[in-house]
Amino acid sequence: MADVVKTATFPELRNILSAEIHRLRTGETSPANVNAVCNAIGKFLGTVKVELEIDRLAGRKPHAMMAALEAPAAETETVAPPESPKKPN
Repeated sequence: MADVVKTATFPELRNILSAEIHRLRTGETSPANVNAVCNAIGKFLGTVKVELEIDRLAGRKPHAMMAALEAPAAETETVAPPESPKKPN
């Protein structure tokens, strides 16, 4: 059976990074480990950015996996897409 992966919230990611920095300051980890955590969090946040852009282009309210932070997921609601600037005739 596959493992279930829980999506982290922004506060949890901030806590993970903060803990790694603390471990670096106390000598419990290396700069390479902290760099790896930073890179992983950056890639994760990049996927959220892409999801938000897809929602914007599709004219939907954002529903990225972490957009609501710790709030329960709400149903996606369709909204009108943004208007394009009108070209003069």
